[in-house]
Amino acid sequence: MKPKIITAQIEDLEAILQLQYTAYQSEAVIHNDYTIQPLRQTHDELVEEFHKSVILKAVLDDKIIGSVRAYADGDTVYIGKLIVHPDHQGKGLGKRLLAAIEGKLHRKRFELFTALRSDRNMSFYKKAGYTRLREETDETGITFVYFEKKFFNATAFSLGICFGNLAGVTIGVLTDNLAFWLPIGFGVGVSVGIIYGMNAIKIK
Repeated sequence: MKPKIITAQIEDLEAILQLQYTAYQSEAVIHNDYTIQPLRQTHDELVEEFHKSVILKAVLDDKIIGSVRAYADGDTVYIGKLIVHPDHQGKGLGKRLLAAIEGKLHRKRFELFTALRSDRNMSFYKKAGYTRLREETDETGITFVYFEKKFFNATAFSLGICFGNLAGVTIGVLTDNLAFWLPIGFGVGVSVGIIYGMNAIKIK
């Protein structure tokens, strides 16, 4: 049975926080540091975050085994704390959670980060379509790599091409010069398609 991914409620926060403590043990081992922020976050801090973000949970047999959270600021969604219980990793749940939060907060751009030493996470985000953006080192000396993914609306792109081709055919027929106007219409259609593809975003 597949875990169900739904929006978390405030009463889920303690279970999500305990899952976070469990999931981030591997990161603590990588950095030989058990004081990293995810292991220090308090329940009150998570409640504050809850009121500013969307938090999703993955539930299997009434137990929360995964979670992800994000918030939107303008055209960008900032994703954080993508966590899966160690017993359920490697089964595609992380990918489902990431896709779910992207679909929940639909914007032009998504940004997230992971530690430079977290090779598994780095590979995961690249496979999910994210590209490396920048590196930052915090006050503890841990270097984080930021990734971004820009949304492209393929439907709007196709409609733009159709519009350009139709315009080219129409003008070509009216001017009796189809061979000249058709490729121009196609070029215009591609340009319009790219513009609309990058900007025709449904903001929820």
